[in-house]
Amino acid sequence: MPMKMGHAAKVVFVLIFLVLQGELWLRKNVGRCHSEDCGPKDIAVKQSIVGRSSNGLDFIITVQIANNCACTISNLHIMTDGFASSTPVDPSAFRRDGDTYIVFDGKPIGSNGAFEFNYTFDHTFVLSPATLSTDQC
Repeated sequence: MPMKMGHAAKVVFVLIFLVLQGELWLRKNVGRCHSEDCGPKDIAVKQSIVGRSSNGLDFIITVQIANNCACTISNLHIMTDGFASSTPVDPSAFRRDGDTYIVFDGKPIGSNGAFEFNYTFDHTFVLSPATLSTDQC
């Protein structure tokens, strides 16, 4: 019987050791941002048709861009092919910048924050996050 008790004590010791190691890892890593993990995959783009334009032909489309990264991001660029709007879009909200479009004048969007703008056209365009900078975590 003493052998079994010795074995059980070893198992308990190993379990306690693993729990303490896990607790130390959590203390070091919970709440930390891993900025290298933040990227276009952390940006959600949602488009909603919210009405018709005054000409009755085009839709008013609201674009919501959400930052699902644990960090504040900035300089968010969006890829889109052939984007157009029958009414002007505020250039501080969304404007062409080379081959992409820059969002919110490149200003920061906080963790779990969102930014919205509207455009008007007869259909929606595919808007895909391209690049961003990671700021504060």
